[in-house]
Amino acid sequence: MYTEEGLLEQIRELMSDEELFKMYERTFREYHHYFDVTNSIALNVYNFNDHGPVHVLLTTRRALELVRIIEKFGMQTTAEKLGKPLRWSKFIVAFGALFHDIGNMIHRINHYMFSVFLAEPIIEKLVSEFGTDDPALLKALTLNAIYTHDEAVPCTTIEGSLVTIADGCDMEAGRSRLVHRKDKVDIHAVSALAVEKVEIREGDEEQPILIEIWMKHPAGIFQVDEILTKKVKSSLLSGKVRLRIHTGTDEEVVEKVV
Repeated sequence: MYTEEGLLEQIRELMSDEELFKMYERTFREYHHYFDVTNSIALNVYNFNDHGPVHVLLTTRRALELVRIIEKFGMQTTAEKLGKPLRWSKFIVAFGALFHDIGNMIHRINHYMFSVFLAEPIIEKLVSEFGTDDPALLKALTLNAIYTHDEAVPCTTIEGSLVTIADGCDMEAGRSRLVHRKDKVDIHAVSALAVEKVEIREGDEEQPILIEIWMKHPAGIFQVDEILTKKVKSSLLSGKVRLRIHTGTDEEVVEKVV
C-alpha cells in the first residue's frame, strides 16, 4: 500500500524546503538499519505490527500534514511562540517522527525514553548541520517530540502533539498500534483489520483538524478509542480535533470531538 520512495516524495512536497528534505532523506537512509532492527524486534519478539521504515515515514508525512493545517488556521507552533521560524517546527516534527520508535530495539516498556537516549547524538549532529544560534533549544524540542509521542506522556509542545497524533493515525488494516495474537480471534484481532483508510483533512475554525476514518466493520472503533483518541487527549490539541468515522454499517457516519 505504501512505499518508501512514494512517502519520501510526499514528505518532500510537504516540507517545501529542499535543504531540510535532503538532510532528512540522507538521515533516513543512513539509519535505515535502525528502523529495520526496530521492526524485526517489534514483529518477531513483541508480536507487534510494523514499526519500521514505512511507519516512521508515514508518521512524518502525517505530522507535516498537520503542520500545514494548523498554520493555515493561524495556530502557532511552540517554536514560533518562542520566536523561531516555522522551519524549526518542520525540523522538529520530521526528526521527532523519524526516530520516535527506535527505543523498541532495547525494550517496549518505556521505549520512548530509550528512543531519546539513542537519538540524542544523532539529533546533536543534525542540529549543528541545520545551523542555528540556539542549538540547545532546537535539540531539546526535537527530543521532547520523541519522548512525548506515547500517550502515557502528556505533551508539552505543539510539535510533540503533532507527532503523537500522526503516530496514532497509523491504524489502517494490518497496521494497528495495538498488540494482538495472530492466532487468536478476539476484538483486538478483528479491529486491527477493520480500518481501511485514514486521512487527515482541514476542519473548521473550532476544530481545525479533521481526521476521516473509513472502516469495513464497526469493530474498528475499538482501534480509534484505544489508540488515536488517547493520543489526541494526551496532546495540547485536545478539543481541536474532530473524528469522522465511516463505520461500514449502512453508510453510518459517527462524528466526535476529542
